[in-house]
Amino acid sequence: EMISVVMATYNGADFILEQLDSIRTQKLKPDQVIICDDCSTDQTVVLIRDYITKHQLTDWQLIENQENLGHYRTFIKLASLAEHDIVFFADQDDKWLPDKTAALQKVLLETDVAMVYGQSYLIDQNGQVIKEPKVSGECRERDLAWLLKKWPSGYQTAFRKSVLTDILQQQYTDYPGFDYHDVLFGMLAPLYGKVVCLDQLLDQHRIHQANVTQSASSLSFNKTRLSRINYLQKVVSRYESVKKIAEEQQISEGDHRQLARALALTNLRLKLLQSRNPFWALGLMFQIREYRTIKDFISDLVYTYSLNGVARRLLKKFGR
Repeated sequence: EMISVVMATYNGADFILEQLDSIRTQKLKPDQVIICDDCSTDQTVVLIRDYITKHQLTDWQLIENQENLGHYRTFIKLASLAEHDIVFFADQDDKWLPDKTAALQKVLLETDVAMVYGQSYLIDQNGQVIKEPKVSGECRERDLAWLLKKWPSGYQTAFRKSVLTDILQQQYTDYPGFDYHDVLFGMLAPLYGKVVCLDQLLDQHRIHQANVTQSASSLSFNKTRLSRINYLQKVVSRYESVKKIAEEQQISEGDHRQLARALALTNLRLKLLQSRNPFWALGLMFQIREYRTIKDFISDLVYTYSLNGVARRLLKKFGR
C-alpha cells in the first residue's frame, strides 16, 4: 500500500532541513509528501522549495496557507489532501530513523489496524539525546481506556487513510475539545479498528523553547490552578465528544464503561481544583490507578493547594 507523509511548518528554518533529509532517506520511501506552511515569517518556505528543487522530488508538494490557520486546522487540511492508503504525520523539528516508514507500514498491512505508532528519543536543540525510553520491540494493542489517557503524539503515528477520511466527512473535527490533530485522530482511532503500539524507537523528537505542544520550559509545575481547571474542563468536553461519537458508532459496552470511568475521574479532579476540599483529594487517592501517571495525581494536589514553588524545589533537589 502506498504512503503519504504530511507535515505542517511554521517558522521552522532552524531544523527543517534535517527533518526533510530524514524523510527523503527512508528505506521505504514515501509515495507522496505534502508540506503545508502556515504563513512563516522566516526562511522556512525558501528552504523547503529549494530542497525540493535540489533533490528533484517530483512527489513532494509545498502548499502555503493564505492566512494563518494554526496548528490544528493546518493538519486537518493536510489529512484531507493526503491521497494514499497510509498516512504519516510529521513535525518540522524532528528526525526520523531510516526504518520508520517500513516498520509502521508493516503493522498497518494487517487488515483491522486503524492506527499504529512508535516510540521516540527526545533530543535537544543541538540534536543531543536527552531521553531514551526503554522499549521491548514488541507490538502491543492499545484499547480505548489506554488511549483516553495516553494517546500518542501526532509525529509518532500512521493511520489508514479511510479512518481519517471518515472522521473528516463526519465533521468530528468540529466537536468540542478537539484542538490537536493527534487528540482527534488518536482518541477516535479505536472506534474504527485496532490501535497498535510498535514499541520501538523510530524517531527523534526535538524539545526546545518554540515547540507548539511541549516547550522545554513547560515541564516543571509552572502553570496556575486556573489553567489546570481550564485544561480539565477541555478534557471533559473532549471525553463527552468521544462518548457521543462512540454512541453513533455503536461500540461495545466495555468501551462505554471505560469512557464513563474516564469522565467520572476528570469531573472529580475538577471538583478538587475548584473547591480545594480535601474530601475530594481523599476520593481521588482511591482512584489513583485510573490516572495516566502518579505524577498527574501529584500535579493535581500541587495546583490545588498552590504548592508550585515547593514542587519545583523538590524536583531540582531530587531530579525528575
